[in-house]
Amino acid sequence: MAELTQPQVIWMDGGVRPWGDAHVHVWSEVVLRAASVFEGLRGYWIPAESRHYFVHVADHFRRLAESAKLIHIPMSLSVNDITHGLTELVSTLGYQEDIYARPTLFLKKGRYTNETSEADTGFFMPVFQSAREKSIEFGLRCIVSSWRRTGDESAPPRVKAAANYYNFRLARLEAEAYGFDEAILLNHAGKVAETGGASIFLVRNGRVATPRLSDSILESITRQSAMELLEGVFSIPVEAREIDRTELYVADEIFLSGTLCEITPVTFVDQTKIGRGIPGKLTRQLQQEYYGACHAGASDRRGWLTPGPIIL
Repeated sequence: MAELTQPQVIWMDGGVRPWGDAHVHVWSEVVLRAASVFEGLRGYWIPAESRHYFVHVADHFRRLAESAKLIHIPMSLSVNDITHGLTELVSTLGYQEDIYARPTLFLKKGRYTNETSEADTGFFMPVFQSAREKSIEFGLRCIVSSWRRTGDESAPPRVKAAANYYNFRLARLEAEAYGFDEAILLNHAGKVAETGGASIFLVRNGRVATPRLSDSILESITRQSAMELLEGVFSIPVEAREIDRTELYVADEIFLSGTLCEITPVTFVDQTKIGRGIPGKLTRQLQQEYYGACHAGASDRRGWLTPGPIIL
């Protein structure tokens, strides 16, 4: 994953402030126990309109609220509040390129209690310049990790919580140590789950499959978008089911879907070439359709896009 360049300002607790002024105390719950939930959403720059369009804004903020509810972090901000903050920050930064926003709700105090009146929360949202990854064009080499994806009975994957991502960090460190780009995690039943930042799809004999939501995966918004395009544009039904590790090796194509990785081909799993070892035909077609939908601007017909402020 490419490094994100530090911006000059950030939106925190109700307003834009200098990056260096965004402080959290070392004795806050977010530091002590990683008590935070977050989202990641993309804004695509449309030069002809001099503005960004953000993808699935309402869905991302709904999922943020659901994550907060599940781990008992009070959330007083509305979709309109966060959208206003995003607009204010994007206007201040003035980026005229694709961007990535990471709204984060965190707990300052409220240790081991369900009494929300005792809780003190904070909210911050940086926006970064976000160029497209080269792997989207050339594909990724993945390893099936020895680390298992946490399950609903331990650290629920549907909660997009910072604490859950240590599981992914261990898997990615393992992948890099063995010379791979990314790790694929299995769940505790030994079935395919997801990578550290994306959902998995495989294509075999003209059929498409992806793990079920109950297979220890995030309720991915981009996954749903990919399924919508495959079924609506290409008339290919997507089967959500358990997937064995060995099915990955015999797949004709494998691709990932996620906010940052968009639609990314997988060309190798472990030491096994997927298909011909290059991005597959359906993957390429889906990429084009997805990019077209994200760059539709004012002509968006799917209801995916929310316009940002005019930037001149």
